[in-house]
Amino acid sequence: MLFPPSPFEKGTFQNQLFYLKRDDLLDKDFAGNKARKFHYFLTHDFPHIKRVVSSGSNQSNAMYSLSILARLKGWEFIYVCDHIPHFLKENPIGNYKAALQNGMKIVESSSREEEVLKWLDEKSLQVEEGGRQVEAEEGVKRLAEELMIDVKTDGLCDPYVFLPSGTGTTALFLQKHLPFPVYTCPTVGDSAYLQKQWEMVAPHFGHYPTILETKQKYHYGKLYVEFYVLWQRLKGEMSVEFDLVYDPVGWTALLEHLPQLKGTPVYIHQGGILGNSSMEERYKRKKTIIKHF
Repeated sequence: MLFPPSPFEKGTFQNQLFYLKRDDLLDKDFAGNKARKFHYFLTHDFPHIKRVVSSGSNQSNAMYSLSILARLKGWEFIYVCDHIPHFLKENPIGNYKAALQNGMKIVESSSREEEVLKWLDEKSLQVEEGGRQVEAEEGVKRLAEELMIDVKTDGLCDPYVFLPSGTGTTALFLQKHLPFPVYTCPTVGDSAYLQKQWEMVAPHFGHYPTILETKQKYHYGKLYVEFYVLWQRLKGEMSVEFDLVYDPVGWTALLEHLPQLKGTPVYIHQGGILGNSSMEERYKRKKTIIKHF
């Protein structure tokens, strides 16, 4: 099962031209960077596999994409997370709700690694949190090939790619297969954390992406007024909805460093907007933030 190339568009934000690789439009169900990372598992046969097992947060984009993968493959899907808030259990929303509807069996455990091991046998496939593994290269390489066609078709002679990173796997393999610079920023930890993720996947890869830090340090998943404002402005000016967790960090980093970067920016829209409903609910419940709007 192969998807057609995702759209390549251009738009402006704050009077600056940006190109967008719209991986959020790759497919109505199986889209974004997780579709790229899990491309290998989708397109190859695994006749002995009956179950896929993974772990992560309770609103993970990878969780939702794995639920789609499991549904398409006819596999059982076991997902382990360390905490599910009572409110979410009583009011399922976002990726959590959609993954449950796809048949996910979720297990709550404070010892995720030990719990994952309990579900593994010879008929089980383990997928690392966020898709941080070498199998992700196949799908990301295909993205890189699309990008090279895109920039040639649009006549870009000096492009560079930017995308925010969780595990950094997409950025890592894009840099390996692209002849132009790849910039990224950490959203889960700091630069040292991101570097460690890359070394775990490709320890001998000599040319990692360039990391851009934001001036202010942000905590993953925490609510910030400036993030919500930026997200709304991007949607208003570009007529594109971005992810409310990763993209505000990404756009903040890119805009801060834009004067020093040479070339034409190509921003990778990695999807994840299904989870926006749960993030917006969090902002609405946070009266100290929502009163600003």
